[in-house]
Amino acid sequence: MRQHPARDPFVPVVRCAADLLAVVPHTLGYWPADSLVLFAAGGGTAGACVRVDLPGGPSGGGLGEAFVTELAELVGHDALSDRVFVIVYTSSSPGDPPGAPVPSPGVDRVLAVVDEAARRAGRAVAGRWIVAGDRWWPAGEPADVQDVACIENSVVNAALVASGSSYAAAPRLAMDHEYGALTAGTDRGTGRAAIRWARAGEGTWHHLDRLGPALSVWADVLAAVLGSPAGPVPAVLGLDDELLGFLASSLTDPVLADLLLAACATDDLDGVLAAAAMWAELCDDVDDEEDGPGAEGVPIGPTRAPVPPGVPPVPPRPPAGPGGGRPGRAAAPVPAPDAGELVRFSRVLSGEWAETPHWSLLDTLYRVLQVLSWLLEPAGPGAGSGVRPGAAEDAERAGADDEARRRAVLAGVLVELAQLNRFRARGSHTAHFVRRATALVPGHPPALRVLRLADARPVPLWARDRATAWHS
Repeated sequence: MRQHPARDPFVPVVRCAADLLAVVPHTLGYWPADSLVLFAAGGGTAGACVRVDLPGGPSGGGLGEAFVTELAELVGHDALSDRVFVIVYTSSSPGDPPGAPVPSPGVDRVLAVVDEAARRAGRAVAGRWIVAGDRWWPAGEPADVQDVACIENSVVNAALVASGSSYAAAPRLAMDHEYGALTAGTDRGTGRAAIRWARAGEGTWHHLDRLGPALSVWADVLAAVLGSPAGPVPAVLGLDDELLGFLASSLTDPVLADLLLAACATDDLDGVLAAAAMWAELCDDVDDEEDGPGAEGVPIGPTRAPVPPGVPPVPPRPPAGPGGGRPGRAAAPVPAPDAGELVRFSRVLSGEWAETPHWSLLDTLYRVLQVLSWLLEPAGPGAGSGVRPGAAEDAERAGADDEARRRAVLAGVLVELAQLNRFRARGSHTAHFVRRATALVPGHPPALRVLRLADARPVPLWARDRATAWHS
């Protein structure tokens, strides 16, 4: 007689619509608003959960066709699914009587678009629901209105909460504070240190003889945080402000930021530096600035030119071992140029790499970046430039320049967070951090480039296979 193991009582099993709707906010990390959510499934398991903004305003056939094409492509990327569930999240209209369905304009048109997109992607639409404020109902049965409390009280939601899962009430909370927040009253000088490093190193980060030492500092910091028994946030806050300011300001350079991303994904700093050396050979023969308004001074790649005199050296690096038990390694020298490594680097960055990213290292980078973003917030600790109100005009100008530097540093950190979310195939999170970066620095070229990369390949190659994709 075959023995079947007892099922874990906390493993969620979707048995009804309320159970399925309970999974969505846990998957996204927040309760959606004014959104279209497509939940793919196949082979008895859940697949991709895709959220997009509801199209706003009236649209002609061209916009509708573009929306259908986009949805069909997103659904089609989950090669293991054979059906899709559709949920439209809208807001309740003011004055609606309790229990009455909300006649949301355009919902029928959105559902028709989804039906066509699913047909093109070869997926069956297994269910359609509308969630409006504190009520929800099947799209085909508007009289069957139920309270959202049914979702919150579902067995699946209880099982997910019991297993440690949670979600935020709003996207900003979910995305900016995914791994916690600073303790109230934290007072640090990271913002001022970042401004000093940005001022001192402006335009020099992409020099090869600067990239090796800077990326070595990053490697040692990530190793120390990854191995810390205290956890990521205390480990990062245990570093001094000069070092944290250096790390944050280095990301103002998109070349260094891209190399750091690839070094973490491959866990191969030497290979990435060999790619940088090859990249520099190609770039030194062309103009070192992108064309176009607002792009002045943005490097297109590394350079072999020596760092100008007067640029301060990198700060002392932390120990690489858990708890600071051993000294960090020497700064990585720049190896010989390697065209193969440059090809691998470009494939990693574009999302066309066929191997598994080193997720533990990428997740550690994510947590370090989140702490840096908290410390650099405009109203956060250490954000001020140090210029006293009522100072002389030249000091006020210096203060304005330093504020612009602080915003550029924070934008660089946010762009790297956007890139990491692109690697994780989290489109909403990617767009969120791009929006925050461009709000700080309008037309920010690296932020806009993230959108171009995401448009070219919305789902990285590794994210199409559950064995190689990121798991939260």
